[in-house]
Amino acid sequence: MFQSLHPNLKIRLGLNFFQKLTQTAIFPFLTIYFVRQFGATETGPLIFLTMIASFITSLYGGLLSDRYGRKRVLFIGEMLRFVCFIGMAIAGSHVMNSAVLLFIFFFLSHLLSSAITPANEAILIDDSRPEQRKYLYTLSYWIMNGSIVIGSLIGGFFFEQYLLSLLVSTAFLSFGCVFFIYLKLEDHYQPVRTKSRKTTRMWTGYETVIKNRLFLKYLIAGILTLSLELQLTHYLAIHFAETLQVVPLFHFSLDGTSVLGLLRAENTILVLLLGLVLMRWTQSISERALLYTGVTLFSLGFAILPVSNDFSMLVLATACFTFGELLYVPIHQAMLARLIEDHLRSQYLAVNGLRYRGALLIGAISVSAYNVVSPGWMAITYICFGILAIFFYRSILKELDKCQPLELKKAS
Repeated sequence: MFQSLHPNLKIRLGLNFFQKLTQTAIFPFLTIYFVRQFGATETGPLIFLTMIASFITSLYGGLLSDRYGRKRVLFIGEMLRFVCFIGMAIAGSHVMNSAVLLFIFFFLSHLLSSAITPANEAILIDDSRPEQRKYLYTLSYWIMNGSIVIGSLIGGFFFEQYLLSLLVSTAFLSFGCVFFIYLKLEDHYQPVRTKSRKTTRMWTGYETVIKNRLFLKYLIAGILTLSLELQLTHYLAIHFAETLQVVPLFHFSLDGTSVLGLLRAENTILVLLLGLVLMRWTQSISERALLYTGVTLFSLGFAILPVSNDFSMLVLATACFTFGELLYVPIHQAMLARLIEDHLRSQYLAVNGLRYRGALLIGAISVSAYNVVSPGWMAITYICFGILAIFFYRSILKELDKCQPLELKKAS
């Protein structure tokens, strides 16, 4: 299957690995650096501003990608990212050592990463066939997790002592991405020529996106499922820290934070070990059944976590939601291609970025409600999220079956 993929897709998967690697090795640890330099009170609003600006930039990047083509946006965006990484290296060197200048380049690089993301994601749809997309998104998800693991290890081991070397290395990787985009990537997308490009008509495409009822259902379903995953860094993180004081494991005693770290490591390891294997095992099963089963296992696994203090049960629950994650995520991602107009792909993908931000908002609300909502009620909430997500998926597929060829359904 990999050999049958379009060369653009192989290049895109490689680029995504290195782009995600550079982000993971640098950005999370820079937040710690800024807290030390500016203080937590000042850093919080700065990070929040970065998130808001990044989303706005992603909308603009999606617009430019649909209007001028994927390659042009990717090349210019990655070239500017390279310049930002060079600027960060200079600002973080002993010659200048300016935390303010480092944040400015960090801020700009974050915006540029968001701006090129819709074009990056659009290539997966542009150059793939419907029957390839489940495999393609499974492979992309597997590669992304691998880059996160490697990037986290590199950042964790080298950030404190070798910040300058890490920033310079990141700049070289970014330049390599620029090189491959310029020489190897082919842009087969043909922008739709419009008679007017006035500023007043600039956001017309996004009006179309917002009016797409099926896409909005898809977005809500995505927010509901992703919000469960983000509970590991919100409600569940506090729950484990507060309630799991001493958990015996062989000859060791673990606290709640250590247990959470082990469960997250288990999730990542299972994704890497079983991601591609599980796809082969489930080839003969209807994708619709896999979607519903995956969401069910995903929500059930998370529902067990807040109500169990037994370590073995927590490990089983993590395995449960990980299997569900591996089943539903590729199908969820492939479904998007059936919901969007070809000439607005990047703009749809930019708005789809609200999935993460909506899930992050639910996570923040769950933290605020920690002292009010009991673990039992939280478990019920997780199950309800799964039921609602399945309801929206079922509604979407039912309407798609009426007007489009069945792409998510196995031929009988």
